[in-house]
Amino acid sequence: MEQLKKLLDSFFVWVLKLAMVLLVAMVVLVFLNVVLRYGFSSGVYWSEEISLVIVIWFTFISMALGVKESLHINVDILPKKLPKAFFTTLECLRDALIVLIGGIMVFYGWKLTLNGAKSFLPATHIPNSINYLVLPVSGVFIILYASIHLYEDILKFKGGNAK
Repeated sequence: MEQLKKLLDSFFVWVLKLAMVLLVAMVVLVFLNVVLRYGFSSGVYWSEEISLVIVIWFTFISMALGVKESLHINVDILPKKLPKAFFTTLECLRDALIVLIGGIMVFYGWKLTLNGAKSFLPATHIPNSINYLVLPVSGVFIILYASIHLYEDILKFKGGNAK
């Protein structure tokens, strides 16, 4: 399991680096467009479209990062008052639901991607599927990271040595 986790982490680092580069590119592009629009009464006609694509990709990659690092909001007042076995059961249930959500993202995201290939973005003429392709990509990462968390929680439940 540790080897899978290391391999997945090393690949995900590259995805995060791509997301950071895209975010910087989006900030520069939007800044340039604002300066051109208000300073010179012209602008880059495709900048808003590309910025939207980058925001969509960055959002879903960040969602996968949230699953990887367990950063999502949760309420833990009730589990602290209950026995540890019940708390671990809730963690397993949470991880199983996240795996299910990742599966839904992969399944329906792929359908949307195929359907989006039939239309094109108006300014750049890029297939609209670029907006939807991030759903199955981030869904795969969500499934894998949630499965790792689920495995570790099951080990905790059984009294194993999970981190």
